[in-house]
Amino acid sequence: MTNDTAHGPGIRLPWAGKMVRIDEVEQRLATLWSMSHDNLRTGANVNVRTSVLNLIICTPDIETASRASKVLRDLASTHLARVTILVLNRGEEASSMSAWVTLRCFSMISDLMRHCFEQTTLIAAGSAIRAASNMLQPILKPDLPVYLWWIGDPPDSSDPTFQNLVEISYRIIFDSTGFFQPEQHLRTLAALCDAAPNSALSDLNWGRITSWRQLISQFFDVPEYRPYLAGIHTIEIEHAVAPLAQPVRTAEGDVSPNPARALLLGAWLKDRLGWSLAEGTSKNHHYTATGYYHWEMVRPNPSRGTRQLGLTRSRAASNAAITIRPRPDTEVRPGSLSLVRLTSTLDNKQATFTIGREDEPDHVHTSVEIGTDLRRQHVVSLPTSQQEHELLHEELEITTHDYLFEQTLKEVTGLFDS
Repeated sequence: MTNDTAHGPGIRLPWAGKMVRIDEVEQRLATLWSMSHDNLRTGANVNVRTSVLNLIICTPDIETASRASKVLRDLASTHLARVTILVLNRGEEASSMSAWVTLRCFSMISDLMRHCFEQTTLIAAGSAIRAASNMLQPILKPDLPVYLWWIGDPPDSSDPTFQNLVEISYRIIFDSTGFFQPEQHLRTLAALCDAAPNSALSDLNWGRITSWRQLISQFFDVPEYRPYLAGIHTIEIEHAVAPLAQPVRTAEGDVSPNPARALLLGAWLKDRLGWSLAEGTSKNHHYTATGYYHWEMVRPNPSRGTRQLGLTRSRAASNAAITIRPRPDTEVRPGSLSLVRLTSTLDNKQATFTIGREDEPDHVHTSVEIGTDLRRQHVVSLPTSQQEHELLHEELEITTHDYLFEQTLKEVTGLFDS
């Protein structure tokens, strides 16, 4: 049996509010709303209990749960939701389930215009972890979509707790920048796309490379450069790593080396350009420990025309390559993209399209060289670390499958299989 320790001694979580029994959650929330309404400074608008979604944040420990709770403070300005922070305390053998509730209110314009959302925090330990999904469901607001933000490494699909949470979730959000084994865990995400077709899948790292994908596309919005799209034959991508020999997790939760962003970008370019893996080659290299990869590719005949960052397939083909390599850097967070270079040859003339970080970590330099002529050079603001709440906000705005991301995940798996 699960011990409900709500009224017993033990863990204190000031940020989580008042400790209650699980069956008292709704009653306590109603009391908190009433108390907020009686506070004249908050205005009567807080009495409207509006929610647009249920957000479950699943964390492996209390420290991670505390950081997630801080993210909610900035997220709250754009999303009203019932939030449940679920801590899976796998290090504790004794079975227990503890609960806390609080009403979190933040000023919109002034103290007279505030909005609030409900936060419930659950800590499950021992055998209660397996029952966490069942205990969670009565807390969720009915008839609203359920978003699951899973913080940390994704578990195996056979994990019963994770499987039960997936079954009730409309969308599942990960952050591969914190994966300690990026190759293995990206494979897990790709498999999850097939195993849970009714749940959409997201990765905050996909949002982090959106600006890079846009900058690459903008090169070929220029009519003069568009023909070179068909002639691209070499892709080089560099990602930042900590200057250490052994894999390490930083204080911010980043893992080094972690080439997840570089892998996603490389797989996206491969898919958009219509490339395929070359067969029977011994030149492919995977160095997981350092984050270095090289693949020999086959590209369609460029004479058959182009589409936006994609080529129509044809029988004739030519050689190409994708190279991903680490760049030691102490100025930016591990995993950040440092360089993307596309090399194209058309009519015996070589063109190089480059996006790279130089001395300023929050800016990139874009350039186009055709032959020995530097045609175009710009400096673009592109911070190395986007705020987590901004990335999460974008994911909560998506109401359908991100099929391009899911296809890119499968492309990444195909690269590993080579």
